[in-house]
Amino acid sequence: MTTIPVNLVAEGLLDEQVLRHLLTQCGRPFAPGVCYGKRGRAHLEQNLPRFNRASAYQPFIVLADLDRDDCPPSLVRRWLPQGTHPNMILRIAVREVESWLLADRESFAGFLGVSVAKVPAQPDNETDPKMYIVSLARRSRNKKLREAIAPFPGSTSRVGKNYVGQLTQFILSQWSAERARHHSPSLNRALVALLHFSPVFV
Repeated sequence: MTTIPVNLVAEGLLDEQVLRHLLTQCGRPFAPGVCYGKRGRAHLEQNLPRFNRASAYQPFIVLADLDRDDCPPSLVRRWLPQGTHPNMILRIAVREVESWLLADRESFAGFLGVSVAKVPAQPDNETDPKMYIVSLARRSRNKKLREAIAPFPGSTSRVGKNYVGQLTQFILSQWSAERARHHSPSLNRALVALLHFSPVFV
């Protein structure tokens, strides 16, 4: 089977890990290369037109969060009013990439050591999935995870000191996109887009 070389673009380190692992699970022979971005949403938005133009020569797969925007289609139109090149996939996690992790409900509950009933059945509907994960971690029976994912009392940080590291470990060892897609429409749409992606190489 012929491999499909692609460059990646992501908002941050966690998004990159989700995107890379997603490509290994989607059933297509992607060969991911460099991941650009990883400097936040504003940097991704500023550079997205450049990546869109570059996709004429090498395909790009981009992952961004919806955050407070109304819906993915309106966000994509605002970012790329001239349209997305056929060699680029731009997928939007609703509302944050953390919702895709929560969507593998049984695995995430087991990872944190909490009841699966506490993990939302429709995480795309959560207004702040990142903070939902932090609140779940505070109830974890695992002290190491509590201290790594949730910030210390009085801290000005929204997350713990090893938030990305612990969630990356979950992604690499337990997360299943196939299970998660049943609880996250935005993840399911991303998988469908990857399945039908047929870039044309110059």
